[in-house]
Amino acid sequence: MRTALIVTAACLFALSACQTPAATLAPPPAAISDAPWRPVAPENLVILKTRTGEAIIELAEEAAPEHVRQFREAIRANLYNGEYFYRVIDGHVAQAGLEFEHRLEDWPLLPLEAERQVKAEGFDTFGNADLFADPVGHREGFAVGREGDQEWLLNCPGALGMARDDDPGTGSTEFFIPLAPRRYLDRNYTIFGRVIAGMEHINRLKRVDPVGKEDVPAFVDPATALQKMAERAQRLGDNEIISIGLAADMPEALRPRWEVMATPGPEWEALKAEKRNYGIYDAFVVKPPKVVDICTLPVPARPITQETDPA
Repeated sequence: MRTALIVTAACLFALSACQTPAATLAPPPAAISDAPWRPVAPENLVILKTRTGEAIIELAEEAAPEHVRQFREAIRANLYNGEYFYRVIDGHVAQAGLEFEHRLEDWPLLPLEAERQVKAEGFDTFGNADLFADPVGHREGFAVGREGDQEWLLNCPGALGMARDDDPGTGSTEFFIPLAPRRYLDRNYTIFGRVIAGMEHINRLKRVDPVGKEDVPAFVDPATALQKMAERAQRLGDNEIISIGLAADMPEALRPRWEVMATPGPEWEALKAEKRNYGIYDAFVVKPPKVVDICTLPVPARPITQETDPA
């Protein structure tokens, strides 16, 4: 079983020394786009249906091409249909896939794609100081951090990440979605997409623990495997993945279409200003500073309808 790391108290203490932003030159501000919304390519639009509801995911192909390629292959092979979110930890992550190592053997291991080298052009600075990176901002609606020409996607709630073993190159099929900001995972685990709608359904998943290592042999032994898998299915039934598919594989007439608010753009700049200005409320005794955490303000997305696209 491959997991998204849980950090111990000692590790958190050690991490605090790394959280002071380094003094770096900010990249030049990006020009405000004339187009307020960006359509999501059908190849990158994933529809995940669970017992709790439907979530819409956009894949970040440019940031993690090998992970996106294999995830598409797994979807098209129906790998996840009928499987479960088998590890759901409050305040941490929801993780899904095949769970057991012997079931993962047919899938190639992936190289770590947690960060890449890319110029600042196209990067939209968020405008707030950040504990983990300086600067942070957005590229094509994905929350990212930068250091020099290195850039990485952030482990904000709704990010789509690949679980792995200790070796960085051991990810393959087991994906996770943070339920809370897990920024200490930044640059350590590959993020290859984000939930753009329906995150409330991921949050409603039943909290469950994976099978303990001491119990795994019973799932491998032919004499007990059938019964143990049946018991597992009953225990995880509320977290079943009914189906997961790509919009590109659906008939064009039935294909869902989504778009993401452009950053920078007039609507996005207005939204950031609104979220920073909590001091307008008379009930506040102490006026809050005009700042907002990048993970608490995901870039909005919406379905393309006749109202949003009259053409």
